[in-house]
Amino acid sequence: MGSIAEPRPLSHVCIIGGGPVGLISSLLFRRHGLQVTVLEKNPKREEVGAGIQLHPNALRVLQSVNLFPRILKTAITPPHLLLKSYKSGETLWDQDFIADTKRYGAPLIALQRTSLQACLYEEALAQGVVIRHGVEVKPGDVDLENGVLRLSGEVLQADLYVGADGGRSAVREALIGRGPPQPIPHGRVVMRILITEKEMLARPSLRHYAEDGNMVVWLGPDCQVVTYLLDGIFNVAFTWPWSKDKADVFVKPQPVDIDAFRKGLVGWHPDLLEMLSLTSGVLQWMMFEPTIDGEEVPWVDEGSKFVLAGDSAHQSLPYLGQGLAMGYESAALLAALVSKATAPTQVRDALAIYERKRKERTSLMIRATLRQGRFTQMADGPLQEARDRELRESAGFPTAGCPNMMSDPFFQRWMWGFDAEKEADEAWEEYKRGCERVPEGFVLVPRSRGV
Repeated sequence: MGSIAEPRPLSHVCIIGGGPVGLISSLLFRRHGLQVTVLEKNPKREEVGAGIQLHPNALRVLQSVNLFPRILKTAITPPHLLLKSYKSGETLWDQDFIADTKRYGAPLIALQRTSLQACLYEEALAQGVVIRHGVEVKPGDVDLENGVLRLSGEVLQADLYVGADGGRSAVREALIGRGPPQPIPHGRVVMRILITEKEMLARPSLRHYAEDGNMVVWLGPDCQVVTYLLDGIFNVAFTWPWSKDKADVFVKPQPVDIDAFRKGLVGWHPDLLEMLSLTSGVLQWMMFEPTIDGEEVPWVDEGSKFVLAGDSAHQSLPYLGQGLAMGYESAALLAALVSKATAPTQVRDALAIYERKRKERTSLMIRATLRQGRFTQMADGPLQEARDRELRESAGFPTAGCPNMMSDPFFQRWMWGFDAEKEADEAWEEYKRGCERVPEGFVLVPRSRGV
């Protein structure tokens, strides 16, 4: 008679949060044969959202769940990234996205968040994921002592709970024992301006911006402007200086006096000013400093039942377009590692490896993002002139230390070449050999709640 296989330590995963990271997590866990429940606070599927970028490292995750061809049908593939002077309109740097991304097996794309969400949602249902709407998890619902969720009138039990519930995460608040910290202003706001493709094509001086499909970053004084066409709408996103005083913080989007804003753009290139003449209603969102967690901030609870992923663990800023990609990488590494566990102690160790690996990489990416933001948003003066000169002189020949980080061949390989499946396999083999020993108590050290 054959031996009876031991039961797996994980059979049911509950994901708190039904956004892009929560839904990709559900598909990745289903791929490994686990039962998955997703809890989403919104009463119905999300139908709003702006344009987003997905880089090769994010698309590699979508390829692993066979969604890449469907996603590509709803997306655009910008052929080039152009860095332009806000004054003269001179192209200081031309990055060939098609050539650069080819070596990574996937392009860089832009698409509507709603299109991505719909694709993930439909596939999750098709794969047997249970999605429960209108279920808002609060910090007090997270019972760390007993390893369960205590919802209104219900105790929801699972083998693992994944907190993919965003920047103001209830699961994170429960894990660290205190509420979210007071947000620290980044000193910038984002203003989103939408112009119809028809209006752009009707202007002789502007039509080429819509026709060529390139992504353009205009390098301004203490600011930047990103422009691209998506689904018949030309997107213009100003990242603009704002007060760092906590008294000036706002959370919900605010309207912009666009006429007063236009009058302040003295010396800007006529094309940008003409674009602004085609819009009226504009909203702005405040940007906040990202938090980089050290070892003192847990992403896994003492009982190895709750774990953070996505913005609940590592929020970033948009300067490298890596926020969602980092969430996808985390989801893929988490699912790959815990699926290798054959005993509860191995689940604990897999989660500890996940936390350490992701803290290392995401902290570096957040710092790189901040550096890219400083590079693209220099005040007019000697440093800005030196930057522009270096861009002109090194154009077409990117080397290590290239001022545009996305063109630096070493950083680019580190950023876009990441493979979560390979990372998990290597980490687990090292762990099994005893070279990757998880320190005793890495997760299980007592932590003082409420401190």
